[in-house]
Amino acid sequence: MRIGIARPPTPPHPIPDVDGAIIAKIAEDLGFESVFYGEHPITPVNESGHKVHSAGVPFFQDTLVMLARASGMTSRIKLGSGVFLLAEHHAVMLAKQLASLDFYSKGRLILGVGYGWSRIECEVMGGNFDRRVAQTRESIQLMKKLWTQEITEFHGEFYKVPPVYLYPKPMTKPWPPFLLPGPRWENEESFESEKMVKGFKRIVDYADGWYPYLLGADQIGNGTEQIIKGRRLIERLCGETGRDPKDIQISPLLRSEIHDGDLTMPDLPTRDIALRYADCGVERVVVSMPTVVSEDNAREVLEVMAERLL
Repeated sequence: MRIGIARPPTPPHPIPDVDGAIIAKIAEDLGFESVFYGEHPITPVNESGHKVHSAGVPFFQDTLVMLARASGMTSRIKLGSGVFLLAEHHAVMLAKQLASLDFYSKGRLILGVGYGWSRIECEVMGGNFDRRVAQTRESIQLMKKLWTQEITEFHGEFYKVPPVYLYPKPMTKPWPPFLLPGPRWENEESFESEKMVKGFKRIVDYADGWYPYLLGADQIGNGTEQIIKGRRLIERLCGETGRDPKDIQISPLLRSEIHDGDLTMPDLPTRDIALRYADCGVERVVVSMPTVVSEDNAREVLEVMAERLL
């Protein structure tokens, strides 16, 4: 069973994020399989928050820079984005950066991607908020072409690319896996809803995996049911399209309901809980760290997580 960690919530502002590259090194030394970091490049002043980001868009360190630094400080741990907001990046530039990162880290990149919830953030970064789902799809399609074709030409809604070369190519073949979160699970019937089916069709159509987000003790405790129902839906949709469902990995993220700036030490998931998810056939279980405020604090927390999970 593979156990990864996800970035901690941000500490109370203006305490800076603990360097994620150092966290990745500690996690590797303790035996974790992967480390996942999400991104938010700016913090709009006049915008309400969302769920665990109740105070607004959090003050995150840059994820791409952090993963690049982590790749140089580590040798084995997988480097995951959890998640990159693709509509906030130019697909060609990001393809170059991610291919370089995967090549020089010797194939350790995992690409969790999302759509984002902040209109201000998306539009400041050049994305089309109202069409961000379509833009994300096109970004993935273009990046895959750039990574697998000698010469790439592309004419889409958001990107127009004349014939170009892009090197280096990723070491992971055919490309680093793209994981999509899928729609939120609300109840047992939600897997039959049009919204749920549409969201899972995106995973089957152009992603390589499902990255479900389980928030709080109730969702974590009952999350295996969600995984089982989601897997069945993936298998059904794969049957309709001719895709092998074994090609779609599932990596659930388990996060205690801690908001940014909250220094509470939560009741962390245990190995027994992770094993229940493993029995559902998931690729890995990713567990969010609680808030940390220093390198020493991060080491203490990760040692506790390793004792409970590994």
